[in-house]
Amino acid sequence: MDTESHSSERNSTSLEEDRISCLPDEILCHILSFLPTKNAVATCVLSSKWRLVWALLPNLCFDDRLCLMYENTRALTEDASTRFEDFVNRVILCDSGKINKFSLRCSRLINFSRLKSWVSCAVMCNVVEIELNLDNYKHIKEAIELPESIYTSRALEVVKLNLKFFIKTPPPGNFFPNVKTLQVALNNLDNNFPEWLFSNCPVLEYLSIKGYLYVGDLVTLNISSLTLKRLTLELVDCAGSDTELEVVIRAPNLEYLYINDYLPISYMVDELHSLTKAVIDIDCEYIGEFQSIDAVAQGVVQLLRGVNNTKFLSWAKGILYALVFARQIEDFFPTFPFLTRFALVVDDSGWHLLPLIFSRMPNLESFVFEVDEVRM
Repeated sequence: MDTESHSSERNSTSLEEDRISCLPDEILCHILSFLPTKNAVATCVLSSKWRLVWALLPNLCFDDRLCLMYENTRALTEDASTRFEDFVNRVILCDSGKINKFSLRCSRLINFSRLKSWVSCAVMCNVVEIELNLDNYKHIKEAIELPESIYTSRALEVVKLNLKFFIKTPPPGNFFPNVKTLQVALNNLDNNFPEWLFSNCPVLEYLSIKGYLYVGDLVTLNISSLTLKRLTLELVDCAGSDTELEVVIRAPNLEYLYINDYLPISYMVDELHSLTKAVIDIDCEYIGEFQSIDAVAQGVVQLLRGVNNTKFLSWAKGILYALVFARQIEDFFPTFPFLTRFALVVDDSGWHLLPLIFSRMPNLESFVFEVDEVRM
């Protein structure tokens, strides 16, 4: 009887023992890192042991799609958005530890002044990666001012800004002194965009630019960097813009280049001595609608000449379509002396140019040939 009683008491004690809470804070924090920030913070009510564990989380990721319930219209109410912002405000102001990543995805930001304070707090906590994604940034009448500290932080290495931002007074010297990855979305791309933001990053290796074009002026996009290794450039036409965009790329250490442009008019691509892969995506349905076909053809030839040192080349059907109208240009298709792999998409135009194209690729080893059956 005593033995059965002792065994029963031992089993009861085992069931009541909270072994998880006995784990070191470092392990508990690692467990919480797999949860959304909202759920991780909610563990503070479990016990006194858990009250401040969430504050040790290295990554603070806020997404109102996960933290809030959408209504039937899939749009957040103003009250729900305000509650979400209050939650973000409480968490980031209470966090006193080092932040590895601060990520914010918000479909409806009500108080834009809070965003500046959140970024400032993250920078003060030596944040390594910042990602800001505002779904409604295209409809913001005034650009968002980010704190100057974000541009001078020495801890920051990755910056992703998908919002309309500006700097009132640019700080002197270099920007983002240790940032290696920079992704920006520039709304209403014009000659007032912060071009110096790209060229003054001393260790930048990966740059991604998504530009939205609305105006009908001549815009110059100048990208110059001695450290850049990867560049992606995506230009989006909004409401039938007839903007003429001049793109200048000078990056002697660039290894990868991706360009998605609906109307390549002027590309000055120089000194790409290290280029190994180039992907050029052009949609031919816009050619001749806003710009003359001759101007687009000239732009395509100019761009191909700038990337002729690459070892891998891939292009969409718009390239071949434009080359059909470039035959009046002397030596319109350049030689690719180092190219070993080639991928292309063709439709019902430009087939007769393929023998010439392949003859300018003396070291070609393989190619991927895709036929667009939609237009065939």
